[in-house]
Amino acid sequence: MFCDFEHLYFTSNGYVVYCKNCGCYQIAFNTTLLTLTEKDFFVLCKMALNKYAAIDYILDDDTKSIIIETPAAGMCLILSAKEAAELCYMLEEADTEIKALALIKMFNA
Repeated sequence: MFCDFEHLYFTSNGYVVYCKNCGCYQIAFNTTLLTLTEKDFFVLCKMALNKYAAIDYILDDDTKSIIIETPAAGMCLILSAKEAAELCYMLEEADTEIKALALIKMFNA
């Protein structure tokens, strides 16, 4: 079965899509591509947002000093503060789109 992607968020630095067939989320950010289950997608969102909110000291906005673990075994993202902010914004926007689509689906049922 082929993936039938629903685009949730797209920018020049990455995207978030959802496959209507397999139920997985695909996140592309800079040079990283992750395919995650729905549960793991929301775990990553929470981990990224919590990590970004807890930043108390950084060398500068462009130094890769923030490590975000992913639900994928042995896979971490190492990001600058600027990149972490972009990733969190991307994930929040995708989450907003997910909620909006769920509301639309509910009213169309």
